[in-house]
Amino acid sequence: MKKKLLILIVPFLLTGCAAVNYDLEINSDLEVEEIVSITGTTEYFNNFYKNLPITIVREFYEDEERMKPLKDNNYSYELVTENVNYPTLVARKKYTSLSEYTNNTIFKGQSFENIVTSVDGDLVTIQTVNFLPYLEDEDDARYSISNVDFTIKVPFVVTSNNADSYDPKTNTYTWTINEDTKEKQITLTFDKTRTYVYNLAMYISIFILCLLVAILIFVGVKMVKKNKVNNKIRG
Repeated sequence: MKKKLLILIVPFLLTGCAAVNYDLEINSDLEVEEIVSITGTTEYFNNFYKNLPITIVREFYEDEERMKPLKDNNYSYELVTENVNYPTLVARKKYTSLSEYTNNTIFKGQSFENIVTSVDGDLVTIQTVNFLPYLEDEDDARYSISNVDFTIKVPFVVTSNNADSYDPKTNTYTWTINEDTKEKQITLTFDKTRTYVYNLAMYISIFILCLLVAILIFVGVKMVKKNKVNNKIRG
């Protein structure tokens, strides 16, 4: 049976110009929050939505029938219109484990054929399988996804990855996939027993410096006390 095109993506794919930010945030208990932001590209809104009132877009997303897939699968969602260039749909869902996420996300099959996780001792690997540059609806119409930014944020030490960019402050890894990189697959492995600490070397240096200062202060105080005792004896 043909997979239905996810209804919430349709309005941004009418001209083949959708952009997707797909974010996974994993916490120390290996719980997962999935955050998906969908909007049109600059060309799409400049050419087609330039004069369309935001109320029309909002009414579309307040249509219960169109939002039914999200509601039925316990996603929260909102239409963001403030502090953004164009109206953006943001859908969220939390999972108690990585396996629950990979088995239940409704976005599997929308940008990638599959998203899988595997465990080898303390090492956990997240991988995508086959980027899907097109989606098909029930009438065999094809819609292209022009850009996907896929990010994974983890609180653990990452032992291997093939990300395009990395933010050391948040330990977030980002892959950008488009028409030129559609063969790219995503892979990231982390050690669930090793907590990531930003700029660990700096913290170690600060600790050593503080320890040296404390030792010097302690030695100085001892010497002052010793000198006072010696002075009393001489007096």
